[in-house]
Amino acid sequence: MRARLGAAVRAIALVAGVAAVSACATNTTPGDEELIPAHEEAKIGAASHPEIVAQFGGTYDDHRLIGYLSGLVQRLSAASGKPADDYRLTILDTPVVNAFASPGGYIYVTRGLLALANDEAEIAGVLAHELGHLQARHSAKRQVAAERKTFLGGILANLADSSYLADSLRRGSARSIAAYSRDQELEADKAGMRIAAKTQYDPTAAVTFLSSLERSFELDGKDAGAKDDTDRTSIFSSHPGTSERIREARAHAFTFGDVGGGYLRNRDHYFDMIDGLPYGDSLAHGALRGRTFSHPHLRFRFVVPKNFAVINHRDAVLGRGPDESIFIFDGAVIGENVGLKSHLTENWGEGLNLRNVRAFKVNGMQAVGAETLHKGVGHELVVIRYSPQAVYRFLFITRPVVTARFEKQFRATVQSFRKLTTAQVKRLKPLQVQIVTVRRGHTVHRLARRMAVTGNKVARFRVLNGLGPEDKVTPGQKVKIVVK
Repeated sequence: MRARLGAAVRAIALVAGVAAVSACATNTTPGDEELIPAHEEAKIGAASHPEIVAQFGGTYDDHRLIGYLSGLVQRLSAASGKPADDYRLTILDTPVVNAFASPGGYIYVTRGLLALANDEAEIAGVLAHELGHLQARHSAKRQVAAERKTFLGGILANLADSSYLADSLRRGSARSIAAYSRDQELEADKAGMRIAAKTQYDPTAAVTFLSSLERSFELDGKDAGAKDDTDRTSIFSSHPGTSERIREARAHAFTFGDVGGGYLRNRDHYFDMIDGLPYGDSLAHGALRGRTFSHPHLRFRFVVPKNFAVINHRDAVLGRGPDESIFIFDGAVIGENVGLKSHLTENWGEGLNLRNVRAFKVNGMQAVGAETLHKGVGHELVVIRYSPQAVYRFLFITRPVVTARFEKQFRATVQSFRKLTTAQVKRLKPLQVQIVTVRRGHTVHRLARRMAVTGNKVARFRVLNGLGPEDKVTPGQKVKIVVK
């Protein structure tokens, strides 16, 4: 259950229902920025890199794709007016749509972002945006944010009262991945568009990508059954809202003159580069298909509660539902002679005033559950013994006034936990992006039926291909679909 450092911290903030607080990089005032010496930035980036890679589930090592993107970075850098040869690009093996830079010239893009982008100009715009941050030394100006994140970590860890959350947040507070102020973010948008235009890429690509990003997050929320949280759940949630950035970017794009003529998009070439790109969660780290989370290597599965948005973190599966409800699923290793009740009351739930401690079975496995009201928040804890030494745990957190409404769903999630058979493991197939050429008679609906995704297939096909609600496909056009 692997994922990403910054995404985990932001996800926990969202789960806790304090997304407004998570914007630790809100507007700054002159005087509260602290610069670090330029020669120290490379050391910071090098020290952060291994942990960032580990927290994001590792790297996606397609050398052809890495070489392609690194070449784009060098071309953009050469046109920026501040060329440098020491940029280092890394593709992170995660479906989360994100890109960020760290001091010392480290630039990161995720598989999820590469799958969402629809041409070379959009990727060039993303990379140019990160160059804008690096060249303006925005990361070096945000040292204060790390201290603010530590304070936030304490708030959230106390709310969830989980040693896992506290540890995860403490580790997260040491790295400020994308903590930029509103002005810094908009400054990087404009710088990125200027750099892209100088490299002959259409500056309006920034607008089309941000539009796809906004629609993608909105669709993610609808597929999860959640309310429209587009701006709150965006990867830019601690920056200007996506809608605001689109407005600003659109206005700035037309300062470059006739954006419709002479600029590059290179859609077909980009599609050739991402043909076969893995899509969604990696099966190696567990994957969510619909509402079922399956881990073929650890050989278990369970069904998440309805209307919960899920983040698959390195150490846990995190879910955020209506009315600030939360579930956290993780695993632990205990001694063969350690009883489940002892683990629950003396280890995992130590210090909590547990009540209604009871033993029961989950699909033939021994389990123990308990409840508590801690710091005004209701907790339900369940431990399931999977094997003599391995246990899996569910922690459900709700406000007391809505606890009764979620009890049935939470019980169903616990009872859905089961071991996977060898045959079931073999049936789990990875998903990938496949590039197909539209033929005569193909329609959006016909192509969408081939999508191996859950939820609204037509809407997902449109978002994945940058198509509006009324746009059609034409013979000869290349499009993306998701297949097993």
